[in-house]
Amino acid sequence: MSGMCERESMMKHAAAAFIAACVLLFLPACSENVFTSDMCDNKTPEIELTNGPLEGDTTLYTVHFFWLGHDEDGEIDHYEFCMVEGDPIGFDPADTTGPEKWGHTKRGDSMFTVSADEYDRNVVINTSLYAKFKKSHTFFVRAVDDRGAKSEAAYRSFTAFTLAPHIMITAPYCADPSMGAQMLSNLIRFRWEGKDPLDSPWNYQEVDSVRYMHVPYTSGIITELNRNPGIFEEEWSDWYWYFEPGDSGREAWLGDNEVLVPGKGYIFVVQAKDEAGAVSVIFDKRTNVRHFMSIIPTGPVLRINEPYLGTFSFLGTEMRTEKMNVPSGFNTRFSWTGDAGNYGGVIRSFRYGWDIQQLDDPAHWEVAASPYIMSAQERIWYSGTHVLYVEVVDNLGYVTMGTLEITVVPLDMSRGLLWVDDFPSLDFTQEIYAFPTETEHDVFWTSRCLNVLDFDPQRDIYDVLDNDFYLPPMEYFWKYKNVIWSYSTASADLSGSVWNRFVKYTPEGSSGQLTLNFLSYYLASGGHLWTVGESQRTSGLAACIYAKLFPISVRCEFYGPSPGCENETGANSMAYRDCCVSVIDKVHGLLRPDLMTNRRVDYDAMQWAVLDDSDPLTGGFEGFPRRLDLWENVSREGNFFDPRVRGMFYVEVYDSDYYMNFIGHSSQSCFHPLYREVARNTHSVVHDQTVAFWYSSYAEVVADKPGCVAAPSVHFGFPLWFYNRDQVDSIATAIFKVWQLPVVADVAMPDDPTGSVPRPSP
Repeated sequence: MSGMCERESMMKHAAAAFIAACVLLFLPACSENVFTSDMCDNKTPEIELTNGPLEGDTTLYTVHFFWLGHDEDGEIDHYEFCMVEGDPIGFDPADTTGPEKWGHTKRGDSMFTVSADEYDRNVVINTSLYAKFKKSHTFFVRAVDDRGAKSEAAYRSFTAFTLAPHIMITAPYCADPSMGAQMLSNLIRFRWEGKDPLDSPWNYQEVDSVRYMHVPYTSGIITELNRNPGIFEEEWSDWYWYFEPGDSGREAWLGDNEVLVPGKGYIFVVQAKDEAGAVSVIFDKRTNVRHFMSIIPTGPVLRINEPYLGTFSFLGTEMRTEKMNVPSGFNTRFSWTGDAGNYGGVIRSFRYGWDIQQLDDPAHWEVAASPYIMSAQERIWYSGTHVLYVEVVDNLGYVTMGTLEITVVPLDMSRGLLWVDDFPSLDFTQEIYAFPTETEHDVFWTSRCLNVLDFDPQRDIYDVLDNDFYLPPMEYFWKYKNVIWSYSTASADLSGSVWNRFVKYTPEGSSGQLTLNFLSYYLASGGHLWTVGESQRTSGLAACIYAKLFPISVRCEFYGPSPGCENETGANSMAYRDCCVSVIDKVHGLLRPDLMTNRRVDYDAMQWAVLDDSDPLTGGFEGFPRRLDLWENVSREGNFFDPRVRGMFYVEVYDSDYYMNFIGHSSQSCFHPLYREVARNTHSVVHDQTVAFWYSSYAEVVADKPGCVAAPSVHFGFPLWFYNRDQVDSIATAIFKVWQLPVVADVAMPDDPTGSVPRPSP
């Protein structure tokens, strides 16, 4: 032990002697100057480092030093400083020799950005792997007085560190790069994005520069690249500034000056460097490495969209034709996008034409090929069958052709009322009234519809169950001015309601194929809808959107809960655009775990509904009962919806105040509450919230057919079969009068047995 202490003592003495020798380099010498007295008569100034990294500290590579000088017989004129690599023992004295090595300042502090380009180790942060870089530095500073005398140098050694930058290859798009080779063309545009974490992954800036390479793929090449990157040094390109003009710092073409052999595998790798000199040394197929095989591509993906007809996808030139029917007077507004990114290509041009006879004759196309032709001029069709051709060509000359055939159906609207029975059930022995039998539900709605003159059950009912769960044909649907559509939640023993798949919205650019939802265009053409049904879980208007977590902002949270409103995908769904609903909630559904609202089905369930005649639109209509109660058979003791056991939970709630306030949204002007829920627990957040409403988005539109009128449409977020028959009759008759349908006889509003209808407090 004593020997070890002696060796340590000798090392300390040697280090002290070395530092003393270095410091002598900085001591001033006697010389003459403009002063009459000799410099040796001038007292040497003093300096002190007052703040900065501690001696031997490890800190970020941007450091801030503070110092203070003092001159007993004069004043400090300026300071000189020098930053060198290494610690006091390891730095090169030549780095401080000569006046050119020293900076000058009159300030008492300065910021320094130093290098940290020596690989240290890999660290795991939040389960992700990051490379850590470091480097030792020593800072010197000295004071110079008004007669040129220089103080001894104060110095401080520290180690700078940083996390290496990250690069993510973003194009060509690949759903899971960690899997096998991606099939790409022999001319590929790679694009990437970089982030430079400083001391943590969430504190980052832009990277400084990048370089890239491609080499033939072998089974162990990525492992070798991580283990011994130096052997690939000759394969890398030059370093390019990340913000190089022309995007050359963020993209690269492969195959223009290189030969990519079809059928052969390669890897493309991008490496980033930050301002401290640290480079990315972790190479992963999920981020900065792309394994691909060169192929001859089929062609770009072409997606053609029409706001009411949906989105249709095409690939190649097999001339597959999508066929659809549209009503007479339909105004087509087609637009399209092309994507060659899945194989690394770029779209070069589009062109289109209607009813082309010779596709190889440019004169038969409506426009010349151009990369800027992204839509067709609007066309209104009144009869016949018409074909739209759209062509997209990539930079390699590969072509995809999209073909849409449109058959015009006469717009009739000569009949008064259609009922779409989309509430499939079975004829079972009714005991607890948890669900109507098929016959019970048929009788209920048929009897309501028969109050309309000229309603013919043999003609004016479309039963989904009897039609093998096919959608109502458009030409049949368009014969009516007004439609009632009753729906249910999809069930296990039946194919379920077609409503869910009929109104589901598929955003433009997504991979899904949209089933034609002609209800939106029916409304825009002047038709009127009364939609009503079992809206628990995923059905109701929630069927329009992808996410099924409630409450949900239809416009902003189409794909699920998210802060802010960066994505407004849901703005084009039927629920938001046509029905004017901003927020959807459920009594019985999958509720959001991030909202602490003490939600319980037995609290949120509905006891009864009350009329909201404070809304100007609702208040202007007559005949609606002020209160809507459960049918006595349903609420009888021992039955499923006995109010003492549970309330009605087949309920969807709209524009609920608590969530609208939470996200800072207001209802759209075309949304008009009709009935509000009285919850079993009045402290429930859905108490006094809208469960039935008018929407006036197309209330002023009148179809150009005899007998058509301007009127709003209406939606109930719960099934009316469970409610008081006289009250439902009053509602049906009142809606028919709003639509100006001739009715057999007015149905009187029932007297309230209590003498008053209590209104829930806000």
